[in-house]
Amino acid sequence: MSGGHMEKCTGFYEYCMWDKEHYGAAPFHNQLTTIDSLDDCGSFASALLEVMKDYEIPEGDVISAMVADYMKDRQQRMEDGTFYRNHSYLPVMNETIWADDLYMSVPFLCRYYKRSGDECWLKEAAGQLKRIFGYLYMPEEGVLSHIYDTHYGVQTKVPWGRGNGWALFSAAELLSVMPKEHENREEILDIYRTLCRGYLKVQDPDGMWHQVLTMKESYEETSCTAMFIYGFAKGVKNGWHTDGEAYRKAAIKGWRALCRTSIDWKGNIYGVCRGSGYSFSREYYAYELGWNFNDTHGTGIVLLAGIETERMLCPEE
Repeated sequence: MSGGHMEKCTGFYEYCMWDKEHYGAAPFHNQLTTIDSLDDCGSFASALLEVMKDYEIPEGDVISAMVADYMKDRQQRMEDGTFYRNHSYLPVMNETIWADDLYMSVPFLCRYYKRSGDECWLKEAAGQLKRIFGYLYMPEEGVLSHIYDTHYGVQTKVPWGRGNGWALFSAAELLSVMPKEHENREEILDIYRTLCRGYLKVQDPDGMWHQVLTMKESYEETSCTAMFIYGFAKGVKNGWHTDGEAYRKAAIKGWRALCRTSIDWKGNIYGVCRGSGYSFSREYYAYELGWNFNDTHGTGIVLLAGIETERMLCPEE
């Protein structure tokens, strides 16, 4: 990833905030200058910190510190500290916990921990993963519900593919930075292995995973397939599995299926679910929530899945 894009994004931030103060709204950077949810900042700031490992971004530390401050002091939380959503654009979406917010918080918190050296961010990441897993895990299916409705105190009971992929991706990111002697490591490792067992069981014989993981009639979905491949392969390389060979085979089978099903010779990506809403209906996810051509929810993770598969197969390189 080039540093040029991030340098431009961060370089205009101060001007956008000035424009917002004087004229009521920023001309661009609308989400970053008006943060009221993890969706507005978590993914961008995580990517920013990743780029800053290799490139000097003059305003990068200012932006990442601002996002860290938002997560620490302003993001909505349950009484137990769990991130949740309570002022969405649709009232029905209020008072809900989403699997999405693992991805929107944990990878950034991991990178900010490495950047700052402050273990409070690692503790926050581990706490969010443990609690959100506790709210969303469906032991009868071995996978996660997309959403937990805190108002009614119930899971929506829909195992949406990408929501589950985000959870495994986030667990893998956390394990990658967590010291082996950390007090939470064994619990995080157990969550990771629990998720992997569930996802291994619902992989299709051809290697893909479905939009609704337990509905074979729902379409084969690219972004969750890529995230499961990434999570499996990273675990094989790092020795996180108790049965590494099973996950090695599953990752290879998944990658071959992804290349066969979702990527054309020009590098276009097919079968990536568009952004999701909120529903108790599996049919909504399976039949109404369709996929887009070259949707940005899938491009990056497909690349990462290929990279991690190659690293698994060639660990010495």
